[in-house]
Amino acid sequence: MAERTFEYADGKSFKFWNVERQGTSVITRYGRIGTTGQETSKDFPNEEKAIAGEEKLIKQKTSKGYTETTSGGGGGGDGGGAAAGGRREFHFTSGSSSKFWAIEMKGESFDVTYGRMGTDGRTQTKEFKSAAAAQKAYDKLVEEKTTKGYVEVGGDDSDGSGGGVLKEMMFSTTKNTADIGELNTFIGKRISEFKSAKSIKKGNKHVYKICVDYDDDEDTFNKRLTEFLATDAAPTAQGFVIGSWTPEPDASSETIIAELVKKKDRLSELTALFVGEIGQEECEMSWIQQSDMGPLFAAFPKLELLRTRGSEGLAFNKVKHDTLRALGVESGGLPKKVVAQICKAKLPKLEYLELWLGTDEYGGDCAVNDLQPILSGKAFPNLKYLGLRNSEIADDIAGVVVNSPIAKQVETLDLSLGTLTDEGGNALLSLPTDGNLKRLDVHFHYMSKAVVKKLKALPFTVNTADVQDVEDWGDGEMRFVAVGE
Repeated sequence: MAERTFEYADGKSFKFWNVERQGTSVITRYGRIGTTGQETSKDFPNEEKAIAGEEKLIKQKTSKGYTETTSGGGGGGDGGGAAAGGRREFHFTSGSSSKFWAIEMKGESFDVTYGRMGTDGRTQTKEFKSAAAAQKAYDKLVEEKTTKGYVEVGGDDSDGSGGGVLKEMMFSTTKNTADIGELNTFIGKRISEFKSAKSIKKGNKHVYKICVDYDDDEDTFNKRLTEFLATDAAPTAQGFVIGSWTPEPDASSETIIAELVKKKDRLSELTALFVGEIGQEECEMSWIQQSDMGPLFAAFPKLELLRTRGSEGLAFNKVKHDTLRALGVESGGLPKKVVAQICKAKLPKLEYLELWLGTDEYGGDCAVNDLQPILSGKAFPNLKYLGLRNSEIADDIAGVVVNSPIAKQVETLDLSLGTLTDEGGNALLSLPTDGNLKRLDVHFHYMSKAVVKKLKALPFTVNTADVQDVEDWGDGEMRFVAVGE
């Protein structure tokens, strides 16, 4: 369970008291505000008694005048708590399995809806004797699901994303894993591989993906693309996925981009596009040969989300778009010239920006100074999510971002999948608490338990999962980003 924080001030005393239940143990930490305080732990015979013990301690403290300051106002679970009437949705994908699970609190009861992605699922209502009892059960279920690998994709769509574009963007990028495999869903719909007109399915619950296998002919991709664009599914397609366009990783995506632009009228409703959705078992990320994405922005005026994978040959020349809300660039090494092009892009509606900076070994020569247009908040004034991920300069970014305007502007700061150490973790302790920040994601990191604990005490949700071990290569310690090739 997430740690809950309480504070007490009477003009003379300024104290804090934190409590966290871990299975059958209840851990408390207390002391003067501004100090690390002292820690105690009490074990109980079972989880039920541990929950009761935690609640008893909380009642004792609140009766003495302590006030909870936990982000979300008394949450639990993953730190956010249950907003009255708010629906929270979680997704899980693994191999051929693609499921969703949603929960909505309603006072002394809550609704749980679950099923396969693309279906309405089944709904169950669970009632309790009190709102407190409902909250406990709610928190326990959320914890169980996230422990099993379910990832939260947003609440009730109150951000106005209509169609879940931003929620699905978040879902596909915040899993606690460094594995780069093929997605099962995109913008909340099941991905279906298109091989011929017979592949088209009834309804509008699928996003079509065009790709080739290693034993296909060189012209297979172009034939499939041409055939798909001639179907009735193309003009109504909101999402589209481009996988491997060549049997061998030696051809640029330039001809594919040109064909999409040429046949733009056949994809008139396109709002979300993924170029290069290629798993590691097919081709290493840094082997993918990309090209200039600039022409796509002019060709598709309704585009809201663009995601790319691979940085070899990648460019964003003269980008201008009035409706794009989410841009994600996955790479093992993102050149600073590409970062500069993105910084110069005219994207007034951009809310979500995710850049995998990678390592110098694979072309990632970007330094913190190259990110200043983003960190200053001037490049994208409406940004709500900033992800500077998979980076070997994570410590440098952490040291600068805490004093940058963007730290107060965004709701989510994501520095995950990189080589963040205690140096960067300690810097992040100075993140502003008077801005919009609600979530810090640093999963896959090299920080110590002591620094992780301090980060967990920050007044917003902090994801510190997937700690990595430093490797000793004899001539020095080695730390690696999650995806370097």
